[in-house]
Amino acid sequence: MAGFYLVVLLLCVLAVITTTTVAEDPYRFFNWNVTYGDIYPLGVRQQGILINGQFPGPDIHSVTNDNLIINVFNSLDEPFLIS
Repeated sequence: MAGFYLVVLLLCVLAVITTTTVAEDPYRFFNWNVTYGDIYPLGVRQQGILINGQFPGPDIHSVTNDNLIINVFNSLDEPFLIS
């Protein structure tokens, strides 16, 4: 009888392990507005490209296999490429 309970317990543990390890990778969402603005590299004012009003742009905190969705809104007066 003890063997039966051991088999049932092992099946329950196996069921819990297989159902909890099939999760989808997380999604991280970002909205970026690209504009011109004043920046001060080396203490000298010049016009630069800002992302959400920041230079350098915002950090992306993610780990391996995260799905990143980044909506980029170009508010510049010319095309803009991010690579």
